[in-house]
Amino acid sequence: MPLPPLYGHAELKERLTAALAGGKLPPALLLAGPPGLGKQRIGLWIAAGALCETGPGAPCGVCHACRMAASLGHPDIHWFFPIPRPKGDESKQVEEAEESLGAAIAARRENPVYARPDGMSALFLPLVRALHRRAQMRPAMGRAKVFVVADAERLVPQASSPEAANAMLKVLEEPPPDTYFVLTTSEPSALLPTIKSRLVQLRVGRLRSAEVAAFLTEVAGIAPADAKRRAELSGGSIGAALELGGGADRERDAAQRLLDAAASPAARHGYSLGVKPFGARGDFTEVLDAALELLRDDLAHRLRDVDAGTARDDAPATRLAAQLREVERSRRLAQGNINPQLITSDLLRRLAEAGT
Repeated sequence: MPLPPLYGHAELKERLTAALAGGKLPPALLLAGPPGLGKQRIGLWIAAGALCETGPGAPCGVCHACRMAASLGHPDIHWFFPIPRPKGDESKQVEEAEESLGAAIAARRENPVYARPDGMSALFLPLVRALHRRAQMRPAMGRAKVFVVADAERLVPQASSPEAANAMLKVLEEPPPDTYFVLTTSEPSALLPTIKSRLVQLRVGRLRSAEVAAFLTEVAGIAPADAKRRAELSGGSIGAALELGGGADRERDAAQRLLDAAASPAARHGYSLGVKPFGARGDFTEVLDAALELLRDDLAHRLRDVDAGTARDDAPATRLAAQLREVERSRRLAQGNINPQLITSDLLRRLAEAGT
């Protein structure tokens, strides 16, 4: 099944088209923005445009190269994203990573409406070594090679394990000729500064509700009324809209319970004891992500009231902004695989202090 078209992002596509056509596309880009906006799809669109047989620019969609790109079969487009940690003998881990990635791409080819990788998946060192090996090869049929590396913040799955990030840095420091790298992230602050310094960062903005709804109806096959409801609640994120009505609702409920538990010392203590002391990068991170969305939605509402002059003061917005920073801090700790119970206890105390 071919990839669905790239929805929205008209202004960004214009800029990228001009850069491609003018031969001014930076060799290493970082697409940064909230989850679910289509950053990986933009990366693949850039790759198709760079290799289009009509010349670099917006992909024509009809030439042989564009058709191969749309079917995820172009040999010069390399898509890397988080996978489970390879097991077994170290000498075979690169091959295992290649096989695991190939199977995951085949699954995405069959169903382009895919879920986010779970919290235990990452861009582990064997996968980056596979990327390094491919980068040293000459283009197979096009004028260049393009590597799309998704969720680049997961190059450091643990604070004490930056080997994969350092291996990626080596490729970026000495890029092979005729090679482009497009990294994507929803957490640019989590990347190593040395990696960020070698990337040209482009901000990916949120989609309009109509664009989200169009994707839901035309690609995901969701009924128009439900698509419209989800789009309006999605915050401009296709990923968030797809998750609404399923696990995302449960995560938002869990996130609301987390935020409510900051109300009193007894509630904070009881809630913290109920959190599992392991699995920080799994369900726990998903709840923190949902808490961030709740706080952002509430903050946006408060700021609209301030702008409209219907709020008595901006103190509630200030408190929400402070709480938002505390949850973001806890999420960074979770990516370091710190005990979720300890993170929660500290977070609830900080939320209570920020809310006073």
